[in-house]
Amino acid sequence: MNKLWTVLATAGFLLAGPALAAGVAFEDADTNGDGAVSMDEAKAVMPDLTAEQFAAADGNADGVLSSDEFGGLGN
Repeated sequence: MNKLWTVLATAGFLLAGPALAAGVAFEDADTNGDGAVSMDEAKAVMPDLTAEQFAAADGNADGVLSSDEFGGLGN
């Protein structure tokens, strides 16, 4: 069941991600200038972003998105 949830969440992320981040620059999302985008920062510029989509983009699971990971949201 857990694998199925992961597959479904990833599929949803891949389908919705590009629409969520379209036109949002990493620098605009990184409001505190620390070189990473937190979930709160991401939600501020992408209100429809889900925790599952954020987690799917967070490749190293450190709780924030690097510029490259943020680009995985479809930017």
